[in-house]
Amino acid sequence: MGQGRFEFRRLRRRFRRPLRTGAGEVESVDRILLRTEGPEGVGFGEVAPWPGFPVETADTAAAALREAGGDLARLRSIARVRGASLPCLAAALSMAARWPEIARFGGAVASAGLLDGGPTSAAARLAEGFACLKLKVAPGDGLEGARAVRDALPAGGRLRVDANGSLRLDEARAWVGFAREDERVEFVEQPLPPDHAGYLSLGPDRVALDESVANPTVARDAARWEGIVVVKPALAGDWDALEAWAAPRRNRLVVSSAFETAVGRQAALWLADRLGTGRTGGFDTLGRFESDTREAHAGGPLARGRADLDWEAFWADAA
Repeated sequence: MGQGRFEFRRLRRRFRRPLRTGAGEVESVDRILLRTEGPEGVGFGEVAPWPGFPVETADTAAAALREAGGDLARLRSIARVRGASLPCLAAALSMAARWPEIARFGGAVASAGLLDGGPTSAAARLAEGFACLKLKVAPGDGLEGARAVRDALPAGGRLRVDANGSLRLDEARAWVGFAREDERVEFVEQPLPPDHAGYLSLGPDRVALDESVANPTVARDAARWEGIVVVKPALAGDWDALEAWAAPRRNRLVVSSAFETAVGRQAALWLADRLGTGRTGGFDTLGRFESDTREAHAGGPLARGRADLDWEAFWADAA
């Protein structure tokens, strides 16, 4: 088979309703599905950049794919040389190289429930069986709604607060103080912009980094940070380097989705299980896109892989 070939397809997925994040609303995302034929056999991967993260755009990744001209060895060489600037493409190639094993994964990963409707949606998510809830907050949001969600949690329940790097330092301090009031509040995720010096004053206790360490193997602060790190496998660069970085930090990792199609989700679930962090993941991302046939998994508090899926048929339907 030689060094192999590849082909790719671009997709745009529109949310049914704009997704509210601390940094603003997201109306759509661009994705690239990759199919490879190489020494490992047939593989699939997904380039899944997320707005606001320091990763390449789908346009930049597509340019590299066109440059490689369908030659898999050349594409892998481009990804090795430019890996720091093409982390989503490097991640997609990592998925494809591991695909025979990824495709067989049918296990489950515990997931936090995203409060799409803010605090008012907490009762519905709890009724679905989610024991860990995630609340998006933005500048100017008060603590009252978060306190109501916290107080409604069942025994053993947890709340996570995510600001997507949008807060001022005084607001961040207030939210971290709220988290430290009660052990039911697990952490405040990315309260400040990625390069904000205020993280030193906030400290790692009850603070998790996400945008700051999108590609943790090259992120400036990743090695020094002693708190929790949220890892999105689709954004995290080469997975061999990621696993080596993660090995001594497993108990401080949360593995999360980046709103991928079924390809990226299957791969991320496999990696979350492989890393074995013991922490609830962030995979409550299904059912949010318009008339979309790019999903194949079931939602719920246990995010399960699909060992039974015909991935060649999925690829054909994505055309």
